[in-house]
Parts: sequence; structure tokens; C-alpha cells
Amino acid sequence: MPEPAHSAAPDATMRLSVVVPCFNEESVLPELHGRLSAIFQEAPDVELELICVDGGSRDGTLALLRELQS
Repeated sequence: MPEPAHSAAPDATMRLSVVVPCFNEESVLPELHGRLSAIFQEAPDVELELICVDGGSRDGTLALLRELQS
């Protein structure tokens, strides 16, 4: 009987994507980024991805997201 498609091999890398909706969040993004970065560093065996979705912010959210991306 074949293995289910969702089962992972014991040595497979775990992958986790965190999606954060952002709308006028310029003032809190540095804190969020710092906290998530610290958590990500504590999980070296996990492939982590942070996806921030700007919902049409009118402050500097998008510019700050681009800055944090680099």
C-alpha cells in the first residue's frame, strides 16, 4: 500500500510559512520582525518563510517591508 502524500520521511526538512496581513503597521513592524526573527533562529532545522501582505497601507508599511526584506 503506498504512503499517503502528506507523510514526510523521517529526515525531511520541516517547512513553515507564516503569513502576516499588514495594514498601516509601520509603527509595529520592527518589533514584529525582531520577535519573529528570534523565534526563527531557535528553529534551525525548520525551513521558515515569512510572508507579509500589505493591504493598501497609507503609511510607510510597504517601504518598511521592502527594507526588512533586504
